[in-house]
Amino acid sequence: MPKPQPSDGGPVTLRTIADHLGVSVTTVTRALKGGERIGADTVEKVKKTAEELGYVRNLDGVKLRTGQTFVALTFLSFSSEEEIGDSGSVGLLNGIHQRFAGTEYSVRAVPVTTDEIGLDRVQQVVKGRNADGIILDHTRPRDERVQFLLEQNVPFVTFGRTDLPQPHAYFDLDNEYAAYQGTKSLIDQGYGRVAMLDADLRYSFVGQRLKGYRRALFEAGIAYDPALVRHIDLSAPVARNTAIDLIGAKADAFVCVNELVFLGARAGVRQALGPAGDSLGFSLRTGTNIGNYIGTPLNTSYYSRSDAGWNLADLLLKRLDGADVSDCQRICKTELRVSEGQTLLG
Repeated sequence: MPKPQPSDGGPVTLRTIADHLGVSVTTVTRALKGGERIGADTVEKVKKTAEELGYVRNLDGVKLRTGQTFVALTFLSFSSEEEIGDSGSVGLLNGIHQRFAGTEYSVRAVPVTTDEIGLDRVQQVVKGRNADGIILDHTRPRDERVQFLLEQNVPFVTFGRTDLPQPHAYFDLDNEYAAYQGTKSLIDQGYGRVAMLDADLRYSFVGQRLKGYRRALFEAGIAYDPALVRHIDLSAPVARNTAIDLIGAKADAFVCVNELVFLGARAGVRQALGPAGDSLGFSLRTGTNIGNYIGTPLNTSYYSRSDAGWNLADLLLKRLDGADVSDCQRICKTELRVSEGQTLLG
């Protein structure tokens, strides 16, 4: 059967496809959008005809008619750390781009530091109608950015939960479980003075992690010692100095929130104890395979940063397509990985 051609040789439109198939433009539109209330056979015929005719959606026309930008904007927190660098947000962006590939949306990233809340920038984007949807990270319990977006009825998804009464779309790790998992793994290896190096308590995930840490201690019959818990700037130099101080408090193991903190803490232990520091334990929440290359016995609570980014983008696409908030909330657990040669007693 010869390939169908437009009768006038002009651009291929929805009307062109409809005329070839003898259906309405509405049917063609619904079929190309996913087939809502359209039979599977019709969807297949419409898509096949559109491909054969070389149909390309006129996004400029759609933008003019609907006001859509076909832009997804990400506000991701990049560390100002320059000693080592931080690949966390890069991994998220990689996953976000993977999910948006093949869609009509382009992704734009707005970097903010972990000290910024970013509310002003979010307001500017919404008021300027610069994006159809937004991704945020480093949420706070009463996050002003989330409250603003809810009030403006803008599609968005957060990496992390809040305590706001109105539900919103989010992807998150089970942070309480990750810290519990990491702390318990060190206790099971025989450590009894497990310190915790984490971020500022103003972030939602930090309070969740502290609960997991304390639960692991409680289950093991170990008294919680606030002197072993430090909420610090997420930089290697600060973590190094904090670890040295914790050695003075008799810490024999460290639960670290990310790679930067772990590398700094490890350097501090070696500076304070020399070769004897190799007997201390480390646990780390990570989205990389750092444990395979670091040369230090290490327990990791692992979840791919790229997979996290993919989930964030997937949920935002669902919201942009009109999905209910209740269908756009996901929490995933980390996987415990223990370095070769280490044994869990429990």
